Amino acid sequence: MARRSKMKICLGLAALVVVFFLLPNVLFPTVLQSLEQEDPQFHRGKREKGQSRKHSVEIWSLTSAGVYLWLHILKGTLTSSAGGRLSVGEKEFGSWNIRFTHGKGLAPEYIKPDTEYLVLALNGRSEAVRSTLFVWLQQIQALSQLKKVGLLLIGSEECEDRWLLSHLSSLPDIDKKISAVWMTYDYNLVDGRRFYQWPLGVATYRNFPSSSISSESLVHPRPYRCNFLGTVYQGSTRLALPKILEDINVDQRNCFVKIRTEWVAHEKVDSMETYQHALRSSDLTLCPTGKNAESYRIYEAMAMGSVPVLELADPTGTCQSSVANSKLLPAGLSMMSLAEEIAGPYRLLKSLHAPVIYINSWSDLPELIRKENLLSLEQVIGRRRRIVKWYSDFRETLAKAFMHGLDEMVHEERRMGN
Repeated sequence: MARRSKMKICLGLAALVVVFFLLPNVLFPTVLQSLEQEDPQFHRGKREKGQSRKHSVEIWSLTSAGVYLWLHILKGTLTSSAGGRLSVGEKEFGSWNIRFTHGKGLAPEYIKPDTEYLVLALNGRSEAVRSTLFVWLQQIQALSQLKKVGLLLIGSEECEDRWLLSHLSSLPDIDKKISAVWMTYDYNLVDGRRFYQWPLGVATYRNFPSSSISSESLVHPRPYRCNFLGTVYQGSTRLALPKILEDINVDQRNCFVKIRTEWVAHEKVDSMETYQHALRSSDLTLCPTGKNAESYRIYEAMAMGSVPVLELADPTGTCQSSVANSKLLPAGLSMMSLAEEIAGPYRLLKSLHAPVIYINSWSDLPELIRKENLLSLEQVIGRRRRIVKWYSDFRETLAKAFMHGLDEMVHEERRMGN
């Protein structure tokens, strides 16, 4: 009998051990899963003493500006999701856990109802696409847990801002939650408090690479002094460029030129390879103004170690406003006096002393090429390295500026809570 009693006691203790260690995982898996979802550090063990809780932000992107932010600025990675309809990524950056989603299949109703911080990357370039932006702003009003919202916008090429102010004023509930708006082009709205300047970046929709050019490719002679591959259309200063380039190339064969008369949104593989080859094979990239002075070409050239030649002209007549440098970038990020006034176009590039070449007219190009031909290879290589280094630093500066905007979301939410 005593032996049977001891056996029962042992079996009872064994059962208790099983229940103690296994029952939580069997009966409460959803609790454990929710803890892991709420706290990204949960599965990694306890937080270190004094470690602050990370904030989470969702970045939902329907435009190339969002992809430029994620791949080129924040240096995140993307994986395919939803049968290839979406691209997703996740990264910890400072005090933030950032989740990024991009694709045409996105819709406001798919945002998690418990989302607290949200950044929407949308297109506001034309009237046709602004209705989509308005629908998004309407829909996210239903997110009861939403604390703060940021907008990353490709703006109007004419720097016309009445449409945005009209949208925001008609939606007061969401307007008071929008604490950061990053906008391309030299908008008058930029104030360094709610509206921030943002670059157009590279054309990610044409799959421009995010990887850096190799250091080896910077030290070899390049066959061309300059390049221009682009569209020439009526009403632009580009009309004068073909004749000037023809005159330059008659005697010297200095520039890689490929001109077309109609703009193409999506490049073919061979035309995109030709374009990137031209950037890598030239020391100067001519960047004539289009509908706006800023273009993807500026940043794509710098990524390849080719110096952009920028025309000091505003084709719109409405993007020339001057702003104090303190409004362009957070304190400590600019290379100029915060009190200094910076006029458009190219305000952000001027603020950070971009090593580009400015010209007043394309009629100045022959003299510029003449001077370029006098440079030694060592001088040219040094300049290539400087432009690549500047562009790398530029992207790091933008990352800091963007994270500053996210931090300001939290600070403003706390101020409003008090």
